[in-house]
Amino acid sequence: MPAKTHIFPGTAMHKVNLRDIPEIEQRSPSGKFHSFARNISLALGGVRNTGLWGGGHPFDLQIRSVPPGAAVCPFHLHLAQWELFVVRAGSGTLRVDDTQHHVHAGDCFIHPPGEAHQLINTDVRDLELLIVADNPQLDAFHYPDSNKWGLRPPGSFFVLAEADYFQGEDAPDREPAPPAAPFTPTAAPLPGALCPWPIAPFLQRKTSLDALAWETWQSPQGRYRSAGRQVSAALGAKPRTPLTQGGHPFDLEQGRVPPGATVCPFHSHALQWELYLFTAGSGEFRLGEERFPIEPGDAVLARPGVPHTFRNTGPDDLDYFLVADDPAAEFWHYPDSQKFGFSSPRRIFRAVDADYFAGEE
Repeated sequence: MPAKTHIFPGTAMHKVNLRDIPEIEQRSPSGKFHSFARNISLALGGVRNTGLWGGGHPFDLQIRSVPPGAAVCPFHLHLAQWELFVVRAGSGTLRVDDTQHHVHAGDCFIHPPGEAHQLINTDVRDLELLIVADNPQLDAFHYPDSNKWGLRPPGSFFVLAEADYFQGEDAPDREPAPPAAPFTPTAAPLPGALCPWPIAPFLQRKTSLDALAWETWQSPQGRYRSAGRQVSAALGAKPRTPLTQGGHPFDLEQGRVPPGATVCPFHSHALQWELYLFTAGSGEFRLGEERFPIEPGDAVLARPGVPHTFRNTGPDDLDYFLVADDPAAEFWHYPDSQKFGFSSPRRIFRAVDADYFAGEE
């Protein structure tokens, strides 16, 4: 049964609830690797491993459940993809390169390219995970336990066989290249060797939600009030910063809006994509020309250029996770007040008409 989505006329925005997203079972023949995935981004219209030009999103968000005793997938590393995990329920054992770590509900950690990892459910309950990835168009994988490799695309897996650089390349009338020497398997790439920039040790990229302080803010008259936990910043990300200077390809925050408050003024982003996953409470989302109720399990995607905000209409706190692609350069528009804003340097202003050459000659 296809996922039910709410597509808003003229805005190409989407809304879906987790209960309407089908669970996709992934199981190896022996059951050693076994999980159930709800892919939120696909339900919201994203195309996996495809750039924005082809209908893809800049990040991928999913909920995955792992039965007791099973692993999510084989021990592997990516050459391009970043992956961030939040443990929502249960506990397990996390393999990272040549180390092992116990993880439990509330733990958060991120794996950059070049770091081998595997998560195993060692609990008697299901292990539930929130997973964010940056969804690169091209990626390759290495599986140290079996010394296999994979390429995406085309989605093929193989064992390397050594070949001469010009083998099969010369014209048919040329003498064929001599047979290649027998291939000797090599060890897995060194941890972090595939990243061209410094990567902090794993324990500096692991934390717990409970260890993060709530940062609160409100407008002068109190209409806009919220609190947030900066998950990606706690995992070492520098905001609005390129990867080569310490940034991450996406940003994860946990937010909370008290009863009667609105999270922020109605606004649109020039470049930034935002995906909200609501986990508790109730409210009303304003998206373009539409207003609609929100409840736990709802996911709403706000694309660049579409104004949005939401407010808490219930008696309890409205809790959510926010995933954004966090572009280094950005500006905003506030339709209700006709203001604009720059991210760097941070400035909020109203535009005053000027001639193109004013102040230039």
